[in-house]
Amino acid sequence: MRHASTRPQKEVSKKIELFDTHCHLDFPEFDSDRKKLLTVAKEHGLKGLIIPGVKRDGWRLIRQLSALMDGVHSALGLHPMFIHEHTEEHLHDLEMALSVGPIVALGEIGLDFQEGRSTQTLQEKFFHHQLHMAKDAGLPVILHVRKAHDEVLKQLRILNFHNGGVVHAFNSDLNHAKRYEQHGFKLGVGGTITYQRAVKVRAMVKELPIEQIVMETDAPDMPPATCHGQRNTPVHIFDNFRALCEIREETTAHLASQTTQNAYQVFKLDN
Repeated sequence: MRHASTRPQKEVSKKIELFDTHCHLDFPEFDSDRKKLLTVAKEHGLKGLIIPGVKRDGWRLIRQLSALMDGVHSALGLHPMFIHEHTEEHLHDLEMALSVGPIVALGEIGLDFQEGRSTQTLQEKFFHHQLHMAKDAGLPVILHVRKAHDEVLKQLRILNFHNGGVVHAFNSDLNHAKRYEQHGFKLGVGGTITYQRAVKVRAMVKELPIEQIVMETDAPDMPPATCHGQRNTPVHIFDNFRALCEIREETTAHLASQTTQNAYQVFKLDN
């Protein structure tokens, strides 16, 4: 596999500092060079990143990486796309893991009805349990939501959940954005906005309150247009940010400062 360039345009990366709120640095795609990629990204201004967990088997490596790499933070969760791989025991293990720490969020959790609703009941069960854990632990959550915003918001309302968090890869509308804001949520903006054909998402991102936007890569997934079919890496946070600057009217410095501040605030991290 060819590796994408690790050097974003200098006029952006030299002047700003960004925070990647969603990067799967634990995935095997990074086994050969994750330390190098993180070093290069930091040289260009990456202040930190969060690794969200998707399955129990991956939690240990996420913890190890956050312990060994400065600026890397752990989130643990059971992802809805792997619902058939999760068990009741995994929920118990997650509850135990939250009591150990350090963990900055519970996630990646949520509901995904992209392929239909045959697993809706099971997904909602796991989502409800994890959301309840986060509330009890006083932690924010990282949400994965596809074709299920109303159902997720209903669960937030039922549990009176106000710990906040991030709605990963948000691509809904301003009405949903406002409803998430009422529960303390920021909205993840990533590679999708680098595509000119993503007219709806780009228009929505232009209108969002800047106080609600955080940056993300979802690396190695959701590559920006600049990847040209190659691997998405943490360094591509700068490409995503450049697209945000093209869409929004604020200055580059203000966009960088505010989105990074938003990340630190929602995850209760020291800046």
